[in-house]
Amino acid sequence: MEEETVSDGLSIANNLLANSVQLNLDYNQNQLQNVVTQLSSGLRINTAADDPSGLAISTNLQTQVQGFNQAVQNVQNANNAVQVALGALTTTTEILQRIRSLAVEAASDINSNSDRSNLQTEVSQLLLEVNRISQNTNFNGQALLDGSHAGFQAEQNAFITVTSNAALSTNGGLPQVGGVNHGFLIACAYGAGGSAFFNTTTNNTFPQFPGAQGLGGVNTLDGTIELQVVNTGVSIAVQETFIQSSTGYVCVSTTLFGPNAGPTRYRNIGGSSIATNGGFDNIAITLGAITTADVGVTSYIKVSQNVAALTNPNNPAFNFQSGADEGDTIQVGIQATNTQTLRISNINLAISSANSPSIGAEDAIGQIDNALQVLLTQQANLGAVVVRLNLDQDNDNTAAVNLQSAESNIRDLNVGAATTQFTKLQILVEVGTSVLAQSNANQQSVLTLFR
Repeated sequence: MEEETVSDGLSIANNLLANSVQLNLDYNQNQLQNVVTQLSSGLRINTAADDPSGLAISTNLQTQVQGFNQAVQNVQNANNAVQVALGALTTTTEILQRIRSLAVEAASDINSNSDRSNLQTEVSQLLLEVNRISQNTNFNGQALLDGSHAGFQAEQNAFITVTSNAALSTNGGLPQVGGVNHGFLIACAYGAGGSAFFNTTTNNTFPQFPGAQGLGGVNTLDGTIELQVVNTGVSIAVQETFIQSSTGYVCVSTTLFGPNAGPTRYRNIGGSSIATNGGFDNIAITLGAITTADVGVTSYIKVSQNVAALTNPNNPAFNFQSGADEGDTIQVGIQATNTQTLRISNINLAISSANSPSIGAEDAIGQIDNALQVLLTQQANLGAVVVRLNLDQDNDNTAAVNLQSAESNIRDLNVGAATTQFTKLQILVEVGTSVLAQSNANQQSVLTLFR
């Protein structure tokens, strides 16, 4: 501080010496009070007066730290919710595996229709349990698997899978078509109308043809095409049968198709338009060469219909606030996993036809396989979300620690230096108090001049 100028000589009107001492004593006492406040709080900055810009910066940093700490809790809650959903999906997967085992059992023709009906009784109960799990799985009152937080779901294109294709005794004579090698009963391709035809899900042009329930239907629906080599007594031919999964309707082609060596119109099974002579579900099929040695050989084609994209404006995806700032969120959509969305609500192992007693069970196997794939994809997506949430939590913790360190460097007190300052100021105050007493006593020396 500035040194005060002290006049020479003695004065009784003003005790200039005491005033100078009092000034320094007041300053040191204020400094000592500030150091005591800092030591008792552990903070260098207790009010804006201590360091205006430092207080503003440290307060903003502390706000960020608190935001990241809360985000960590949010991520933990989101992680817990996803784990609940994954547990329910695991149970549903086990149920579908059990249904598939029952379908495999029912597909054996050694079982009677009564046996299949008994197996279907268990299947029906298991399907009800799938719906119950979908409806009742929740976390903190928020439903997880009923589709209320599905968000946007992308379109699923229709596709076909040759699930069973027997070798021919005559090596077929077919080139490779659609990835299926020659020497087998069938080679498949999309209908002649192209992928747009194959992906058709509604029938507005020809309402008299209800999809794939008849020859040359224009819709592509979930179902199974069965191709069986039969002996008509006149020739060897292929009998085509189709079962529609959603209704259980079985349709048998009135046309018997000839071997590969025959005329094209007989050995190529159409299905690309309502004008095609035979064919189901927009699937174009070419047959291999068949002989009497192939009678009884059966092949299966699984058809999965197109599913349109779902925007779900009334069922938005979950938004988890995973960071400290506005908009720092993770969005997770969990689609419904009930029998309707898995497309297994009408599975019936007891459905049969005259030439194919187990076609209902065969179709059920394919439908369950598709449903299992949906569940596995859902589990993979949620598992990936868990990985992301864990990484986000680690990032939040790291950010909170680093920001807290920065805030501490600005606001926290250097206790060692403050203690040294406290001792120094304490001594100065004690000395100043003593000197002030002596300065006040110094005025008494004026009286000696009157003796």
